[in-house]
Amino acid sequence: MTTVQLALSHHWRVPAHAFAVLTQDDVQIVGTRLGRNDAERPALVFVHGLMGWHAKPKFAVFAEHLTAWFTVYAFDMRGHGASGGVSDFGGAEIHDVDAVVTLARREGHRTVVTAGTSQGGIAVLRHAGLLGGVDAVISISSLASWDWHGGAEPTSRRQLHARIGTRSGRAALRAWGVRLPEDWVEPESPEEIVGKIAPTPVVFIHGNDDRLFAVDHAHRLYDAACEPKRLLLGDGFGHAEDGLIPAFERTLARIVHETLGLSWSE
Repeated sequence: MTTVQLALSHHWRVPAHAFAVLTQDDVQIVGTRLGRNDAERPALVFVHGLMGWHAKPKFAVFAEHLTAWFTVYAFDMRGHGASGGVSDFGGAEIHDVDAVVTLARREGHRTVVTAGTSQGGIAVLRHAGLLGGVDAVISISSLASWDWHGGAEPTSRRQLHARIGTRSGRAALRAWGVRLPEDWVEPESPEEIVGKIAPTPVVFIHGNDDRLFAVDHAHRLYDAACEPKRLLLGDGFGHAEDGLIPAFERTLARIVHETLGLSWSE
């Protein structure tokens, strides 16, 4: 983790236990278990997006507030923050998710849900479809296919390309604490594997005004998935972390409880 990330990182205001796990492909993943470690509570494995880390303030505060309903396992994906390895844009990150899900199971949680934003959403969908082992999946602002450029708002598309699609952009991100591949081979897209998630329930959450991944991605994912599935679209939601506001905390908690068939109380 870079000095800048350390300086900006959120300081936890709930019980927090640092952890490190090793993935199946030998990458060390670092994270924090937040809230009461009560095995009777659902565990929520919460996954950040590209260029984030689990203690990034907006993401971290949202994760912290979710401890009112869950034991939250938040972590840095490979190539980000304090974790090892190089980012694979949601490809090999299925092993990161799996290692943390395994930890939550080992610590006694009978119910484990994965939720992720943007690249984190890609990772949890691909994990559920290819590896499984969770009780529900919540994808927030995921793309459907890797060919997302056409539907993106031009300024947002250019900004992202400048960061991840150029040598100078990737060098700047390395200084920030994000390690991206110089060459990348596309894995199966979320749209290609979501049909394999059933019978595990899957929920797709997307902003109608997402400027990076157009709302069409959410419709395509929903159409490709099998029951049980649910699609929730929101106005004023934006992309990924843009939607992580206090009003969404209870909504997300309620959605998870409804999806699991658990009683809901605020």
